[in-house]
Amino acid sequence: MTEEDEEFQRLEREAKMRRMAEEDDDIQDYRKPWVNLSDSQLEAIYYEVVAEHRGAPMPWGQVVFAKAVQAMLRELNT
Repeated sequence: MTEEDEEFQRLEREAKMRRMAEEDDDIQDYRKPWVNLSDSQLEAIYYEVVAEHRGAPMPWGQVVFAKAVQAMLRELNT
């Protein structure tokens, strides 16, 4: 067997190993499932924001509520 034949066989083995690795369905990335807020969690956030910002201009209370919901979702899903 010549050096050229050995090199060809080595390259064939490497290519076969790459194909096998690409076809392997057992290797999967784990993704944490998305967690939504329950109605009671949303209600708790709402009442907390209302208690703290009662009397504030209407849009400001809504912005604070939205940011509180975002923070809670971020906490649950990271």
